Amino acid sequence: MSNSAATYRVEVTKEAFTFAAAHFITFAKDICERIHGHNYGVRVTVEGPLDENRYVVDFIALRDAVLEITAGLDHHVLLPTDHKEILVSSDEKETTARFRDRRWVFPNEDCVHLPVINTTAEEIARVIAERVREQTRAKFGDAITWIEVAVDENHGQWGVCRMPW
Repeated sequence: MSNSAATYRVEVTKEAFTFAAAHFITFAKDICERIHGHNYGVRVTVEGPLDENRYVVDFIALRDAVLEITAGLDHHVLLPTDHKEILVSSDEKETTARFRDRRWVFPNEDCVHLPVINTTAEEIARVIAERVREQTRAKFGDAITWIEVAVDENHGQWGVCRMPW
């Protein structure tokens, strides 16, 4: 097999790539589930050519970016900012989320606002992928072809987002 036909990936999945977070989603147009939590796990894969060191990317730099992002989500309430009916607002102390006649109030420091419609594993995977890409682009450059992030919300139930680098 010729080296020109080979493709290469780097995948990182660590026990430390976990975060415990609360969320709720809407489904079936008008059902809003109760707030609940998960112990999420994360796997990140990037594909691209081998560099002069003969690796796709530095494992350590990729690991560190994922750790920083998952640490920022850990022990927070994940709230969507792009949902048509879940309205999220904050004042100097508190964040309020509303869905129709329901209302939740949290201290600001307990919340992470995510640019998603619903805080599903798939959307969380997209946000993590975008953040990893933003944090590592200067170090990794533009040679990578794609990034894939998988978020496990319940021991084998994965939401996956794959996007161009």
